[in-house]
Amino acid sequence: MKWLRSDSYSIPTVLAIGLHVAIVVAGFVAIDFSDNEIPKPKRPPIVNATVVDISQTIIGKRESDEKAAKQQAAALAEKKKKEAEQARKKETQRKALEEKQKQLAQAKQAKEKAEAEKQEAERKKKAAEQKRIAQEAESKRLAQEQADKKRLAEKEASEKKKQELARKAEADRLAEEERKRQEEAAKLAEKKKAEEAAAKAAAEEAMQRAADEAQMVQSISGLINDRVTAAWILPPSARNNMKAQLRIYFLPNGEVMNAQITKSSGDALFDQRAVDAVYKVRKIEELSKVDSYVFERNFRQVDLIFNPQDLRN
Repeated sequence: MKWLRSDSYSIPTVLAIGLHVAIVVAGFVAIDFSDNEIPKPKRPPIVNATVVDISQTIIGKRESDEKAAKQQAAALAEKKKKEAEQARKKETQRKALEEKQKQLAQAKQAKEKAEAEKQEAERKKKAAEQKRIAQEAESKRLAQEQADKKRLAEKEASEKKKQELARKAEADRLAEEERKRQEEAAKLAEKKKAEEAAAKAAAEEAMQRAADEAQMVQSISGLINDRVTAAWILPPSARNNMKAQLRIYFLPNGEVMNAQITKSSGDALFDQRAVDAVYKVRKIEELSKVDSYVFERNFRQVDLIFNPQDLRN
């Protein structure tokens, strides 16, 4: 019967419904819904009762057996229910564990896959970054190499230009020095030529001047000698070949400042008469017209050899 199956809930359901109905009926019987005052309880009659154990009766035993059978069946059903529930829970737990393990495995696989993808992405990113860095480094190297070549070329061009400018400047300097040297040589030659011409002219002029001066000195010296001789008074003791050397000092205007014998003739009177003759002349006007340089050199003092002729033997 379905009612007695261990996995059936019929008996417990019926018992539960009957218990609830009994409680409801007892409640209706016990509760008084009238509005009268609650009567005072009457003094219960004293009853002499004898306790009878119903379980010892046939009906009691039968009810007890039925109750025990029901309880056993209910316990067995409850046990089977619990076992089934436990089995179901274990199955559910097993399935949940398997599902969880599956999910964990899937999550692990997903995580490993994600980690692998991440690592691969990182590797690719790192490789790309390294490639980019290498390309940038290569680009920088090439750019630096180009810049170095350009700078070297510019430096070489600059050095070459400087050398060209230096050579040109040196050539210009040498040319300028040569030009200046030639100019200087020409100037020196011209100057030398002019100096030679001037020296020649000066020499000629000096020679002419010296000749003129010598002639003038000779002329004036002869003039002085003639005038002194003309003023000289012949002493009685004078003889031929007698001569005295006089030194006469003149002023720039031609006046006689002093006269003295530097070498005697041997005759004192002869010498004195010669000195007197100088003082008698007093002044030679021609000397005032002589250049001062010529005067200072030739006529500031004049050494005169006084040697009159035509004396007695």
